Amino acid sequence: MDSKLKEQMAKMVDAVQPHCDEPIIAAMTCSHAGSMGATLFSKFLDGAGEGFRSNALPNPVFIAVGKNTIYAFKYKPSWFKFKIKKEVARWPIDQVVVTSEETGRMCYFLLSMKSGEEYALEIPIMMGGKELVHMFLDAMGE
Repeated sequence: MDSKLKEQMAKMVDAVQPHCDEPIIAAMTCSHAGSMGATLFSKFLDGAGEGFRSNALPNPVFIAVGKNTIYAFKYKPSWFKFKIKKEVARWPIDQVVVTSEETGRMCYFLLSMKSGEEYALEIPIMMGGKELVHMFLDAMGE
């Protein structure tokens, strides 16, 4: 991975690490699927878009991945810094199934909990961010 991308991931991991009770492998800022004007995510879900609980998460949301847990945080973006405000959710990583699809300049991914909750999120992959997003998704086991 490019050293600039490693540095970007390290900044996100460093921002959230003090708020987690295990070492963080990867972290990323995400938005609710479709909130950036995308319409193709419903195709990824075979037209099913109802019942997703992404609105239970702040938008945007900061997702962090540890060895055993996936965390969601409310945060305040400030240029290239991140002020973590509070944890809003956490899920055991073995209880989460991650599926993703890239379309154009976006990566859409679905966090499906074995309990039935689902969170549809998106991340831009333009300007060299594709490799960074793949590292993040790989950490979640996608």
